Amino acid sequence: MASPIIIVQLAALHGPNIYRPQPGVVLRASAPADHTARLRNALKGGALAIGLVIAHLHVTAQPRANDTLLSAFFTTNEPDIGAELCRYVVDGINAELTGDETWDPDEPLLALRDRRQAQALPVAALQLIANARQRDIPATILPGGHLLLGYGARSWMVTMADLRATPDLQPPWSQLGRIPIIAITGERYRSHAVAEQAARYQARAIDHAERAAVIQALADPSCTALVVGFDTDSLLREGLPFDRCDLAVITDRAGQRPAAALDDDEWLKALGLPMLCSTAPTLINLTDPALHALLSYAPNGVMGWGGYATSAV
Repeated sequence: MASPIIIVQLAALHGPNIYRPQPGVVLRASAPADHTARLRNALKGGALAIGLVIAHLHVTAQPRANDTLLSAFFTTNEPDIGAELCRYVVDGINAELTGDETWDPDEPLLALRDRRQAQALPVAALQLIANARQRDIPATILPGGHLLLGYGARSWMVTMADLRATPDLQPPWSQLGRIPIIAITGERYRSHAVAEQAARYQARAIDHAERAAVIQALADPSCTALVVGFDTDSLLREGLPFDRCDLAVITDRAGQRPAAALDDDEWLKALGLPMLCSTAPTLINLTDPALHALLSYAPNGVMGWGGYATSAV
């Protein structure tokens, strides 16, 4: 009997991530052999069966000493459903590998299809999101069935229930927009940079931030500017909670590699992720040679960050 495939990482990425600028799903699994073709076909077939739109599907196999590391990534606007599809697909392949004739392929797939349909946005919400994109206004789906247009003091929120009841409901478009966002990554000096930038911009500050805390701040109408010190592991597990920031600061790559990073290259990509969304030159600690590989990727160039010189050690 063949050994089963074991999931070692499964992440629903709700925003720009180290793989693509769109939401998506990453799956990594330990397998007894190369099952890339089976995994790719099962993901395509499962997505079609439940009506999930996926794109940029990329499946690879990396032989290791005692197993094969299977990796899969695809983009989708419904990453939570996509992650559950990955679990279903791995369960199905394992049933084949282990000869488990009791596994039912239909019931969990139907349940996943029903869940996706139940979470489908009303037409009125889709129209508002499309109108917001035309106006360059961010649109965010919040937990609990809310739609957030804009950020902070320039935001408007509505429930899906209200949109179903009043489909022609319109937000105050002229009042909606973005607030200043400063995104900071790093390990040893990040907290110092957060305090430094919060004082400079007179902004609300969040350190060791994960997606939920940032979204909560962006949905607060009293928030006029936001400085975020990102937990590196969160960036790898969840992606960015926004598609644009006014400034990115990268302080250092020091200490122990985050658990969600496969290698140092992924760690570095996570630290550099906000700079890809920055509208200004990125501030980078040029004295840290571990960050030098990022310099050529900053879309608006880089400037030296020297806050390490005055931070606590």
